[in-house]
Amino acid sequence: ILLAGWWMKNHSTFPQLPETVPVKTVQTSASDSRTVPVGVPVTPLTNQVAPVRWSDIQTNDLKELIRRLRAVGCPEGIIQDIVCGEVDRLFQPRFRAIWPQNYQPRPFWKVQQWDVAESRKNRERSRQQQELQKEKSDLLVSLLGVDPEKELRQAEGQPDFSIWSNSQLDFLPEAKREAVQKYLDAFNDKMQDFYARNQGLWDAQSRAEQRQLQDQEIQGLAQFLTPEELRQFELRNSQLANQLSHDLQGLSLTEQQYEAVYDIRKKYGDSIYNWSDQDNPPDVARQIVQNKKNMDGEIAAVLGPDLGKQYQRDQDYSYRQLASLAARYDLPADTADKIYDDKEAAEQAVKQVQNDKTLTLQQRQAALQQIRTETENTVKKALGDKSYNRYLRSGGWWINNLAPRPLPNHS
Repeated sequence: ILLAGWWMKNHSTFPQLPETVPVKTVQTSASDSRTVPVGVPVTPLTNQVAPVRWSDIQTNDLKELIRRLRAVGCPEGIIQDIVCGEVDRLFQPRFRAIWPQNYQPRPFWKVQQWDVAESRKNRERSRQQQELQKEKSDLLVSLLGVDPEKELRQAEGQPDFSIWSNSQLDFLPEAKREAVQKYLDAFNDKMQDFYARNQGLWDAQSRAEQRQLQDQEIQGLAQFLTPEELRQFELRNSQLANQLSHDLQGLSLTEQQYEAVYDIRKKYGDSIYNWSDQDNPPDVARQIVQNKKNMDGEIAAVLGPDLGKQYQRDQDYSYRQLASLAARYDLPADTADKIYDDKEAAEQAVKQVQNDKTLTLQQRQAALQQIRTETENTVKKALGDKSYNRYLRSGGWWINNLAPRPLPNHS
């Protein structure tokens, strides 16, 4: 009996695993919604299959591991989980080697210092991580036909490392994207070095250097792109495009209207800004104000009366503060517009009083105080006491400018 048992133990063999044969895409099981790609072997478990141990299936050859798992009828979802885990173990040491600091605890009391050289190293590490992530994704696709990790990130709405760069160039033919992206990556190093040197100091020299770099970027892109493609790039990714994404966030424009506003803003450039570090003579300062007025007029003309008026208001900090405040406290949607109308009416009334030469000083002060009091009451009624007091501290300064408060009488 002992000899028979020894013989049976040593002569029992693992069932021969079938070779890969073409099959149609099938559902692996009722509980697993994922499907097997065309060409994947599927051998369902039957009562005739002998019990299989993991040690009989396990192998370092991932392609062979997948073949064995499919041969014994393992659901495709489980196969993907197993293979992703094995691939993770292969790549994790390489990720750690690229940026070991990310895997070490950071003392909370140490403030991170801005260093140009370290910033350059970090950009290089980030590129290496992206390249390694792409290599990992390519391996999963070669093994499974898909990258399950990438599909899961997309299903959960998580950002993918390539989405942002692709969105920059999605208007280009695919044949051009890789070369353009490499150019932009290299040029971005120049911009990041500039920002590191600049340290947030925006004086005339910094602004001039930034404009020079932006011009260099466009000139370099011209070697890859047609004039129309270059325009499309600027409409999406230029410094002006970034500025407009802020200035136009309260408006709903068509593509044609956006491009019209873009072209007008580009035409005027920096001529509408009176920089605080520039000591402009009075005539230059007046010209800057006139340029801004002319530009706003042109924009209002292409947008039409309603959108033009809304554009003008959106450029006013006090209006934006009003809109934000109204949204925060769930006030009626037209609250900001009504109060802004009151603001314009009150400021116009103040001008008329100040220009009325028939009034005495006391009459003028009394009239201004009345305008202020009526405006305060109107705005307070629309916002409520709590919101009104908050608005006075952030954006409601114009109310204080309507008329000075009378000095207390200490007699």
